[in-house]
Amino acid sequence: MEHRSNLVQTMTLPPVETSRRIFFVSDIHLGDGSHADIFQDKDAHFLAFLDHVEAHGDALVIVGDALDFDQAWYFERILRAHRDVLTRLTRLADQMRVIYVYGNHDPDIVLFRDFLKWELCDKVIVDANILAVHGYEYDTYVGENMEASAFWARVWMAYESLFKTWVRIPLREHYTVSNRVAHVLFFHLARLTRVLRRVGPRIGRPGLAQGMHDLITFWTRGCLGDPMGLTRPVLDHLQSDPRYEMVVCGHTHLPGVVTTDGGKRYVNLGSWSFGNSQYGVLDGGQIVVRDWITGREFGDENYRHIFEGRADWTFEEWFDDQYLGYLRFRCGEEALRMGVRPRPHGEPDRPPVALPTSELVTRPPEP
Repeated sequence: MEHRSNLVQTMTLPPVETSRRIFFVSDIHLGDGSHADIFQDKDAHFLAFLDHVEAHGDALVIVGDALDFDQAWYFERILRAHRDVLTRLTRLADQMRVIYVYGNHDPDIVLFRDFLKWELCDKVIVDANILAVHGYEYDTYVGENMEASAFWARVWMAYESLFKTWVRIPLREHYTVSNRVAHVLFFHLARLTRVLRRVGPRIGRPGLAQGMHDLITFWTRGCLGDPMGLTRPVLDHLQSDPRYEMVVCGHTHLPGVVTTDGGKRYVNLGSWSFGNSQYGVLDGGQIVVRDWITGREFGDENYRHIFEGRADWTFEEWFDDQYLGYLRFRCGEEALRMGVRPRPHGEPDRPPVALPTSELVTRPPEP
């Protein structure tokens, strides 16, 4: 199997003139078409989006995880389920540049690059100062444990497929019995891990339970509304690297545009999973993130809570704030009263909504 390191690492696009538009999309997650395929039958919507790209764009940059090999396992299953979408993308590559940035769910895509006709790379640089990467590079758990995280992703998705349920974050959006049980078990695992990490140095094993600690930290960031903990590492990169004025990512499925005090921007393209259909368009140096189905435009509303001082809680602190007993969680119960129901497994979902801070944590910040 050809390794990614043997392929081109960086693609460059020329300066974006006022008459040129570059479209970005990420985390489409085309799967096997079963009830566990989180793309959830939005093929017609995505085909309409591609028609729009062809009519109004000069290039399409797919920022990773378009094909979900962890869910589907084999390319043939993805092709059988979404043949029209893949055919349309292939034809689009005959009309304009279609650049594909590697994600963390698509390691086998290198085997099909000739068939798909996409230009494959690790990152894209536009106009020398805009960097587009999938985002796992800033994820301290997935980025440093690609093989292990892929293994556990397959196990977890196999469980979802077998029992036709969802075990995902945020819990508010996936308030299934399985997910509630998983969060309770995770709380006890977090307590055990904390004890083991205290005992480890005393018995000459300072790294004891480090892997579980990293996993718990990864999960906690999502519970607190900063999936994969990307926001601060991306902003730190922007602050420390004078080459880039903008970083464009996917990976977290949390759409938005965050502008720093210095005017630099972190852009997250969201996803096409469940009820989402987000994309970005760079037009004359300005970028906008929208939802294709609803037309909604995203600013920083999904990110403001991260800077309010509560996104550094431990999982135990989050659990103490949210757990009401008898497998009930505050965020989920509030969502039920608002009419939010667990997403049907394998059925088209409702349009996405913003995730206010009040729905993540409700306890006032510590003095």
